Amino acid sequence: MNLSTRHRRIARTIWECGGRLEDAAARERVRPDTLRRWLADPDFRSLVAQDALEPLLQATSAMLRWAPAAVARLIKDLESESPAEARQAAREILKLALDTQRELEQMPGAGRAAGAQAEAPAQAAAGDPLSRRVASLTDGQLVRLLGILNE
Repeated sequence: MNLSTRHRRIARTIWECGGRLEDAAARERVRPDTLRRWLADPDFRSLVAQDALEPLLQATSAMLRWAPAAVARLIKDLESESPAEARQAAREILKLALDTQRELEQMPGAGRAAGAQAEAPAQAAAGDPLSRRVASLTDGQLVRLLGILNE
């Protein structure tokens, strides 16, 4: 499909209407059947998906800008006098690291998008049995691990 400015505007309207084709069609003064036919085209469907992903990417970017400050705060809590706070901070740091690793591994072409340097660590960590073991630590095991790290 040769996408025009109109197609781009309507793709954005579909996203703004939460995917409700009848609402988008009414707003753009087209028939819902026209939108269904357009959505059968991979180019138009891709355009709608891009519009839906843009706010998500912006929000993710904003969160990533604050990630170093959040991790620094967790590390500060890790050094806390309170064992409960230290355990919770350690658990959060490990959880964030593992969740991020899993998300990166599941992203198609993530290594290519972030550059070749990011691809190698993600691939190396993909089969890492340590990740699974850390995720399954009990409170007692985590306390012992923290004790060893703090010695």
